[in-house]
Amino acid sequence: MNDKKIAVIAQCEANGVSAIRPYLDAIDVPQGYAVELIEVLSGGNVADTYQRAMEQSDAKYKVYLSPGSILLRLNFFEEMLRIFTQDPAIGIIGLIGAKQLSTTGLIANSAVIHGRLLYTDDSAFRGENIEGDMEEVMVVSGDLIATQYDVPWRGELFHGSSFVAEAQCIEFRRAGYRTVVPHQDEAWLLTSAQGTPCDEVSCEAFLDTYSADIYPLVSIIIPTFERPHYFRLALESVLAQTYRNLDIFITDNSHNTETAEMIHRDFSDDPRIQYEHHPSYGLVENWTRARSYDNPNAVYVNWLMDDDLFMPDKIALMMDAFFAHPDLSIVTSYRECIDANGNKLPDISSTKPIAQEATKFNGEEIGTAILTHMTNFIGEPTTALLRKEFLLDGHDLGFSGKEGKYHISDFPTWLRLLGQGNMMYFPTPLSKFRMHKGNDQLRYKTQIYGFICWALTIREVIERNEYLHDLNTRRKTIAQWLSTAGHIFCIATMVPEVWEETEFHDFLCVFAGMSEALQNDCRIDFAIDTSLVLQMDEG
Repeated sequence: MNDKKIAVIAQCEANGVSAIRPYLDAIDVPQGYAVELIEVLSGGNVADTYQRAMEQSDAKYKVYLSPGSILLRLNFFEEMLRIFTQDPAIGIIGLIGAKQLSTTGLIANSAVIHGRLLYTDDSAFRGENIEGDMEEVMVVSGDLIATQYDVPWRGELFHGSSFVAEAQCIEFRRAGYRTVVPHQDEAWLLTSAQGTPCDEVSCEAFLDTYSADIYPLVSIIIPTFERPHYFRLALESVLAQTYRNLDIFITDNSHNTETAEMIHRDFSDDPRIQYEHHPSYGLVENWTRARSYDNPNAVYVNWLMDDDLFMPDKIALMMDAFFAHPDLSIVTSYRECIDANGNKLPDISSTKPIAQEATKFNGEEIGTAILTHMTNFIGEPTTALLRKEFLLDGHDLGFSGKEGKYHISDFPTWLRLLGQGNMMYFPTPLSKFRMHKGNDQLRYKTQIYGFICWALTIREVIERNEYLHDLNTRRKTIAQWLSTAGHIFCIATMVPEVWEETEFHDFLCVFAGMSEALQNDCRIDFAIDTSLVLQMDEG
């Protein structure tokens, strides 16, 4: 390899006519270096074309140019060498690059793009400012790719020019090299490549091959019990996600083997799925197992109830929101209510849209609204994608961890996360919430558990001085709890056996404590046993 030689590999038009040589002759050549021009025909499999040109030259440094591209900076080679020689770990220099590639695979859709380009139609691209000499990026565009090492191009993946540059950046990354974009006061390159249409086949190949390299791992956790038809639909909605880098954990406490047989028969070839069958578990134990699951490599987590559904672009859209807004701890959406057969149902009060367009909410404000209205605007566990580091112990659901047997999975978790970041809401349905006679929320005991959990959370919030900071807001919240929880007494008059149950006695104790708090500066005082008792129960 000749480390005093630079090869410019330029795509020329299909007729073989090239106008680059006179422009290249005008570029300054650093003393002691030689520059060779290798012209290749544009069109066809660009990765294969670049591979052949790379093998043809013994130059250490190579500059790959898209059709019609002209270098504008006269000392480009000097700047390129300066960047390469100051850090041997830099493998690629480009002129436009994304810090984090959009989940669509397109640089243009990415949240943060650095660099500058000038186009032949007199338009220009000016990305985010670069502080200092350069900015490290994940991928660069194919307008200009400068390298100081030879890494094979993946010609077998693509048939055209789309995603060739992005793939090469990831190949360099796999080899341990960095990709950077230099600081440019004015654009260093004139190009005609603006608006190249996306090749869907190449996009799929790129995302299939490199998603695990470029996107954070997302855990999807599915507890299930003896409803294999709904479970299959739920799992298939996960496998249909456009976001590929998923870790799918299933814990099944079915007392039969129908779900287990389905998994082994129909889904065993997907390495992302981890399935556990615990026929001796009850509901509490199965949820405990789901809550204890923690893949240390996963940065985000989404639970999925086995009768609910994800829309295909749910995780991708939500991850792009996280990429664009580092201050988020939770991303949620409108969820569509469906019946047992999947037919759309009217919204209930808690599922109505809270915004008409994608909106970022202040975490403190939305948390206060949840408490004062006693309404879970955010959704069930299926609905929200969470930044895992903000959960209890870095993986568990809940607000304080003191809820014990009165633990409810959703709103306490949302409150915990909203205290540590903001929330993005999408008004389009990204999940479906199935409402049917098997819903656990319809059971009177579940409602008692829910109200006790609300009270435990409100008490903890007040003790920590979070969300409810003034006396009037605290009174409003406690009064709202008393008003909403009062319907439990109506249930008790219709179901006499409720009066004999420990949970109802705990509810009476909590109700008395919440009532007295209104006369006691909102200091909530009640004592109940929240000890968790594991027992066999229907899932």
